Amino acid sequence: MSRPPVALCPHPPLLLPGLTGAADPVADLRAACRDAVGVLLTDRPGRVHLVGADGPAVDAASFAPGANRPAPTADRAGPLSAAPLPLLVGRALLAGTGWTGPVTEHAVAASSALADRVALGRQLSAGGDPVLVLGDGSARRGVKAPGYVDERAVPFDDAVLAALRAADTATLAQVDDDTAAELLAAGAVAWHVLAGLLDGLPPAQVRYADDPFGVAYVVATWSDRSSGPSR
Repeated sequence: MSRPPVALCPHPPLLLPGLTGAADPVADLRAACRDAVGVLLTDRPGRVHLVGADGPAVDAASFAPGANRPAPTADRAGPLSAAPLPLLVGRALLAGTGWTGPVTEHAVAASSALADRVALGRQLSAGGDPVLVLGDGSARRGVKAPGYVDERAVPFDDAVLAALRAADTATLAQVDDDTAAELLAAGAVAWHVLAGLLDGLPPAQVRYADDPFGVAYVVATWSDRSSGPSR
């Protein structure tokens, strides 16, 4: 019996609709995310799960160029109503594929226990529905990065990428929250959930791995029928 597919995408605001012009600075990243979400929807599932770190509710309008950044409103209708940024980007990626089916969202608190995050992954794996996980790597990979330079950032991200590529759940479960926070890596929660999700799945198809803004972004899929180039 095949396992439901899993995908990992980052959550930069530029992946939200309407925030780039004709020269899309994240065109390659956007295409990789589209392909990854397509893997989740191959078998026309009845439901998709979104997983990301909890945080302040934001909406797409707050990122628009020249916006006055109004306070987000929780009662706005539609798939891009206010939500923590990872879930907001996840909604946008699903909507961009035309997905209109049910979505269950899991906003995982930074204060949650590691064991609970891994347990959530195992629970979702047993549930039979595909899962889209949202998380960024470190944001201290260069002088123009949001957190400037930290010499630990590149080896930290390389170790995480290797674990993601190999579906190395033991290493993913051991990513240290404090180190991730110091490196502004928003994906620690996501990687811990993946430690429960990926057990028994084959190695990843890595569809994108780069740091165009000094932030490490990885797009990967895990599926019994994974296909496509791995970088």
